[in-house]
Amino acid sequence: MSITEASRFQLRTAIGQILSEEAADTLMELLPPVGWADVATKTDLQHLRDELKAEIHSLRVATKTDLQHLREELKTDIQHLRDELKADMLNLRNEFKSDIHALRVEFKSDIQALQLSFETTLEKRLHEQTKWFITTMIAMNAVTVAVAVALSKLI
Repeated sequence: MSITEASRFQLRTAIGQILSEEAADTLMELLPPVGWADVATKTDLQHLRDELKAEIHSLRVATKTDLQHLREELKTDIQHLRDELKADMLNLRNEFKSDIHALRVEFKSDIQALQLSFETTLEKRLHEQTKWFITTMIAMNAVTVAVAVALSKLI
């Protein structure tokens, strides 16, 4: 049988007729507002406490496990990033070496072309200078001969 507010009120009124109104109020305040089946006992609280402890422990274990998995995933991810970075750096190093080698080859080719151009120009200029020198020598010899002939006629 469940206790209703009406039955509580009837009990209060009956007690108020037997005892004083103040005593009836005190007695009603000592009674629970619901049935005794709804009142928690120390045993109920102990069971609830034990269940709560077990649940907290279970959550703690699950959290530790999750954190350990995250830690391992993070370590794996960091290792992958480290490996990728090393590979990228190695590729960059090889590309840099290849580019430097290509620049050396190009520079050497340019130097050789400049050297060949310089040698060709120098040879051409020396050839021109030699022709001019020989022509000048021939002209000076001709002038010397002409002066000698003119002098010999005068003498």
